[in-house]
Amino acid sequence: MNKNINILNKFNLKGSILSINKTNDSIVVVTQNYQAFRIDIKNIQIKNLTTLINSKYLPHKYAKNSSASDKFVCLAEVNSKIISIAKITESINLFLKLKSHKSDISASCFSKDGNYLASGGEDGRVHLYETNNFRKILSLPYRPDYISSLNFSKDSRFLFASCFNKSNIIFDTQRAKTIGIFNTNEVVEWGDFFDNNSKLFVILRNLNAIIYDTRANQVLNISSPFTSWPSIFCINDEENTAIVGSRDSTIYIINIEKNIKIFSLKLENSTGISALCLHLGYIFIGYTNGELAIISYNDKDDEFKTACENKDYKTAANLLDKNIFLSLLPCSKIFDEDWDKILKDAIELLGQNKIDEALEIVEPFTKDISKKEAFNFYLNKKDVLKKFRELIDNRFYEEAYNMTLQTKFLTKTSHFEILENIWYKSFNTAKKLLEEDSANVDIAKKHLELFLKTPKKEAIMQLLNNLHIFRDAENFVKEQKFKEYFALTSNFGYLKDTELYKKVLLLGENLFEKAMFYENKNEYDEFHKIAKFLQSFPQYKESITTCMVAVAKKIEILNLIKQNKKYDVYKLAMEFEELQYLDEFKAYCEEFNEIYQQAREMAFKGMPEALEGIFKDYIQINYWFDKIEHTFKIAYLEEFNNKIKSQDKVNWELSIKHYINIFGKDDDIVGFCVQNNFKKLLEGENDENDFREPFRFQKTLIQ
Repeated sequence: MNKNINILNKFNLKGSILSINKTNDSIVVVTQNYQAFRIDIKNIQIKNLTTLINSKYLPHKYAKNSSASDKFVCLAEVNSKIISIAKITESINLFLKLKSHKSDISASCFSKDGNYLASGGEDGRVHLYETNNFRKILSLPYRPDYISSLNFSKDSRFLFASCFNKSNIIFDTQRAKTIGIFNTNEVVEWGDFFDNNSKLFVILRNLNAIIYDTRANQVLNISSPFTSWPSIFCINDEENTAIVGSRDSTIYIINIEKNIKIFSLKLENSTGISALCLHLGYIFIGYTNGELAIISYNDKDDEFKTACENKDYKTAANLLDKNIFLSLLPCSKIFDEDWDKILKDAIELLGQNKIDEALEIVEPFTKDISKKEAFNFYLNKKDVLKKFRELIDNRFYEEAYNMTLQTKFLTKTSHFEILENIWYKSFNTAKKLLEEDSANVDIAKKHLELFLKTPKKEAIMQLLNNLHIFRDAENFVKEQKFKEYFALTSNFGYLKDTELYKKVLLLGENLFEKAMFYENKNEYDEFHKIAKFLQSFPQYKESITTCMVAVAKKIEILNLIKQNKKYDVYKLAMEFEELQYLDEFKAYCEEFNEIYQQAREMAFKGMPEALEGIFKDYIQINYWFDKIEHTFKIAYLEEFNNKIKSQDKVNWELSIKHYINIFGKDDDIVGFCVQNNFKKLLEGENDENDFREPFRFQKTLIQ
């Protein structure tokens, strides 16, 4: 029995739990037996349990072809190309069937705002529907194998689709545009966006986890944190942690900023985790045997929060022992934020041979595997630490520095800081004596003699022979001439062995943090004051210059938005993708979104001639090109359908050829031709991905 989790309730249902989806005040669950129901968050009870399809053929127990939103349930029957849609009201009832696919449906997903449904088939097709009427609005580029999973970003803008051939696609639904395609070394089980959609966290069948940069289109990190086949995960609201379920019912908590395992927990039910959802302080875990477990990580009476705020690590750790998932709460970040100091203190104690005390202060932190391993490294080196400390205490500085040359990790310890501070004190005393009177050279040497056979020898010799260089360095810092100061340290490397250099670096670090604070607060005047100053620091010149460019572009686009210069606004947003995530830019896009709604209605009426007048100057804006092209495509197809019904005289050979030359021989035109006995007109025409004419906006394709 798992003693460190708080299971509030369990339900036993028929068939594997395939999908758990959150709404504002409830959870919607879909099972392998085509059942759907809601769970009321207030009383944690099942409502509206309904069997929507009766079939002896059931999907795989880890299938991802069923999904739900706050209003709808999507089901895909085995050996069927049809999607069944049920509406959620006081009851759950089927009301619609979608027939866009030509093969079995292998994946489906609703967008987080509930406005879109994406479905993927075994033929590599992904279709996108609007949920206000379930009209298909577009299809993603064809994939070469069946779709293994689909998932929308939190803001519903991006769709991630993975394919069984190990290729993956990122699609921008706002612009109807593919923004990335990449391959993995194994099939992706699940993926989701985080860090303002700039990154993807994906889990693979081969026990790997990958962090992918969606803007640079490159893999940032690959790790192997799992010991069993991962099946599904969800990301917490802070977007720093993923809860991963696996086929042997192990739960893994992953730090997705570093892509490392924090801890893992084998659950009592060993049949395999098929679905997961994190919502309002609860974890909903679905198993392949039909069990649905609801685990609470609510902080009763704010005990855990209070312990964290008071830095009462022991009490907080004891509460974690009772409910390990309290670690998902934001206040638990103290275990990360304070760890470096705790480890430093523990190393100090190890150096004093106070092992029990060291163990005691780190114990609350060692539930995190990486922290436990970090401490154990130093624990295993306790004899080295003890010897290092003894050398320092006994003023054997030469031997102490020699140890740091042979054992690099010692430079990261507090003992080394003590050693360096002794050096700084001796150096500054000698320097002061020489500044007072150059005849004090013998006294100065006496203060420095214990360091003469250490790496500080060059600095000592230069101090004794070239005191003016150290004076110049001090004067540059006093006068805030940091460009000249760093040029001097570059020419005379021994200056980097001084306390002054350490203080200047610390100043730069603090200023950089301050600059980032002002940038995030949009206080650009304050940012620029510090940024200009920081450009004299070589360590920050590149990064602060990049930030200055970004801020300049923010200010530029805000001014363009105020002036309503559409072409320039969208051109700049395409050149600097970060600008697309500004609230002001999102608000600016609303005008196009409203126009698009009007244009789309005309498109579905088969009136392409009306679109140019609706889109107006947006037709010249490349940012929206793909979405406008898709709208015209719908309009042309619907116009074809209207002409068929009207029985007007049409040169269908030329009309269809014209369409194919622009859009290729896609599923839509093939379906139209098959349905209307024009199949012969398709012979010899380009396939969907063959060379096509550049798209030009035309009032009609009818010839």
